[in-house]
Amino acid sequence: MIKFSAYYYDGRSSARMPVSVSFDEAGKVSVTGERFELETTLDQLSISARLGNTRRNIFLADGAMLETADNEALDRVCDYFAQNRAQTLLHTVEKNGPFVLLAFVFTVGFIWAGIEYAVPAAAAWVSKGVPGHVEQGIGEQGLETLDQWLFTDTKTDVVTQARLRRRFQQMTKNLDGDYRYRLLFRDSRQMGANALALPGGIIVVTDALLALAENEEQIIAVLAHEMGHVEYQHGLRSVLQDSLTALFMAGLLGDISSVSSLSVTLPTILVESRYSRAFEREADRFAVDFLNVRQVGVEPLIRILTLLERPSDPAVEFDYLSSHPAIDKRIAAIKSLQRQ
Repeated sequence: MIKFSAYYYDGRSSARMPVSVSFDEAGKVSVTGERFELETTLDQLSISARLGNTRRNIFLADGAMLETADNEALDRVCDYFAQNRAQTLLHTVEKNGPFVLLAFVFTVGFIWAGIEYAVPAAAAWVSKGVPGHVEQGIGEQGLETLDQWLFTDTKTDVVTQARLRRRFQQMTKNLDGDYRYRLLFRDSRQMGANALALPGGIIVVTDALLALAENEEQIIAVLAHEMGHVEYQHGLRSVLQDSLTALFMAGLLGDISSVSSLSVTLPTILVESRYSRAFEREADRFAVDFLNVRQVGVEPLIRILTLLERPSDPAVEFDYLSSHPAIDKRIAAIKSLQRQ
């Protein structure tokens, strides 16, 4: 006979009662406490799996429950009556250090591969099916958020704005895509010398970037780079990647309900996201091809990147470099593309 102590819950209230539980060789189960006695059989019970030294539960057919910390006694019951083989196996695996380590490595590898490869691939595939008006709507929401948080009205004179917009219209005239490009000007001390492409064709240039550039050709070079982000849907794919990553992790952690908030946080995701190195290489490649076809060449792009590497205002905490890492490597890659 196997005996151990437990707490009895009747399933109708939170009150618990100390009891003694015994299993005899025939599978008869007796539960006794102060002015309480219950008898049942093993086949009427369900025993929870063992996980370390946590308390285990024995569920009775009438909805009542027994709770015990005596895992060894319950293990003997399971072994003796050949019950819960799968649960016994689970506990055996849990105690196997190398197997636990292997499972941990596999889990980490699975999560890393999912975020590094599966999520970007899924985002690229999904982005191709997003209607243009939806992509433009995401860009508009992102612009509203930026106007609230980071941007102020531009101080650039209207003549300069009009001249740059005319050149930008010429740049976008014969592109294959259906994007409705818009060039906007904003001031932002936080962003410093920067340009930003939003989904749907909105491109924003800051006053500090205009002040930093030595000539308009350098601004055109930056615009060509930002057009690459639009044409390759980098803004939309960044939003989708962050959203799919949240979905992926919520699924792994069992918190699917939390993803309902994604719809209201998409503008924030867009603002806070950083383009990956792969996205930057694609945009640079687009800019090189674009500038070469129009006989501008890559020197203006290289020069403005060099200037951006040395921000004139050391107090600026969020400059072009924060979202465009490794400028020196990008310049080397641009020169390599030019030689091809």
